[in-house]
Amino acid sequence: IEQQDILMTKWHSKTNRPAFFLVRDKERNTIVLSIRGTLSPRDVLTDLCASCENFLVEDDPEALPAEEDPIITDSESSLGDIDDSITSSDWGQIQFSRAHSGMVEAARGVARMTAKIISDELQMDPNLSLVIVGHSLGGGVAAVLATMWKQRFANRVRSIGFGNPCVFPLAITSSCDNIVSVTGEGDPFACFSLGHIADLTKALSKLCSDDGFRDEIMQHTGTSSWLKPEEISEEDYVWCLNAMTFLRKQMNSEILVPPGVIYVMSGSLFDFPTDENESSVKRHNIRTVDPTVFDEMRISPRMFDVSRHVPARYETVLQRIAASA
Repeated sequence: IEQQDILMTKWHSKTNRPAFFLVRDKERNTIVLSIRGTLSPRDVLTDLCASCENFLVEDDPEALPAEEDPIITDSESSLGDIDDSITSSDWGQIQFSRAHSGMVEAARGVARMTAKIISDELQMDPNLSLVIVGHSLGGGVAAVLATMWKQRFANRVRSIGFGNPCVFPLAITSSCDNIVSVTGEGDPFACFSLGHIADLTKALSKLCSDDGFRDEIMQHTGTSSWLKPEEISEEDYVWCLNAMTFLRKQMNSEILVPPGVIYVMSGSLFDFPTDENESSVKRHNIRTVDPTVFDEMRISPRMFDVSRHVPARYETVLQRIAASA
């Protein structure tokens, strides 16, 4: 990227204001808005604003306070200006969506600073498109922005996120067809939201309060030690299935999942050998999955292994998949 193609940079984040840069990618004929993931304590505070809120699909990029001071190049626009040539009637029918509260507020902040510049660039060249990218928190904010601007930049905006966290409710995430989420097998943040925690709490509460139910579970799965799968009878399997159906009826919280079309990567950097003799070398692959894969928290010894979330791991696996394609 040449200096004249750097449109805006903001290297330091604040709470609900992630770091980002905006550039022209002439080779791919795109404007790229890249949003950084969680790095500072301020970013963690944005992550922790984890309730869910509604937002306009076309949010009004209002002016930011003067303390926000990104570096702007090749543009004389002020931070909060919006494109006067685009009116509300051009956006079509007003629509609402729903997402992670902290990421919605972060997306609004980025929108207020970048909307005018992006509008100008796309209007000057009708062949340009906008790609919003990010990892972790950055990928989540990118997904919200791609939804906010879906009407404003119709058919010209898409989001690609890596290690995307839980952003949208399960009921609507599949409708976000301009968003791609790439997650690694076992990434703990792909199924970790307030709803997941609430559901797990409800299930544990039922188990703690119902002695008879606990005793039945032990009878069907082994009283002194856990039975191996091949040791459980078909009748016990059916009972366990019915028990899980019963527990799931208690688990009715609003679940957030990774947004859009979801791809899961697997391979030696995401999978761990199950025994000492198993080879750690495994071919890397990527596949699409249904969002319901992430509707329950996975309980395992490595359920909070954040090393599976780091960007270097994603970059390495993607490079290996691309090299083998």
